[in-house]
Amino acid sequence: MEEKTDKVVGYIEYLGAGGMIGEIVPYTSVEKFKDEILDSLDCGRPVTPVVFSDELDEPLQFDSDTYFPWGFRSEKRVQIPYEIYQTNRRDLVFMEYSPARLAAGAKDYELVYKGQMERWETLDSIYSRHNRDDRPNAKSMRSVSVSDIIVTHKDNETHAFYVQPIGYKQVDNLLPELENATLSKAEQHER
Repeated sequence: MEEKTDKVVGYIEYLGAGGMIGEIVPYTSVEKFKDEILDSLDCGRPVTPVVFSDELDEPLQFDSDTYFPWGFRSEKRVQIPYEIYQTNRRDLVFMEYSPARLAAGAKDYELVYKGQMERWETLDSIYSRHNRDDRPNAKSMRSVSVSDIIVTHKDNETHAFYVQPIGYKQVDNLLPELENATLSKAEQHER
């Protein structure tokens, strides 16, 4: 089966206790994707494969007696938009949320980046991507760090998260003001 290079052909939802999704792993190789599905089914590991039919040259086929006890889905690949806002106020940069919330507001932030994330990516994925040497928009913005705000648009919901030393603080109260922020001198860069 021919595969498209560097395109995600699907992912596997590894299910944990109570059938809740524990981990999502994407695949770019049709053969590895199919092998992992079959291996998981053979072992009785609870998984739900999700295939992006529009990314395949040929349909993903299994033997007619292959049973998917936890389901099998075919979806259109959808990327989720996100933005990064940063402040240039020296007294706020790298400050944890608790003291910063008293001194700062959305007016102190500007939009420095717009991008797309995959459904299975997390805030930590965005943080990691924007802290690599080859990070997007590296010449126009600093790496993501404490005091930055990441806004995600997922499942018809928009949420804002303040980057903390460990984890993220949800700050949806800043959304109305942030949405009025203008794109800074940094060029808009789509992933």
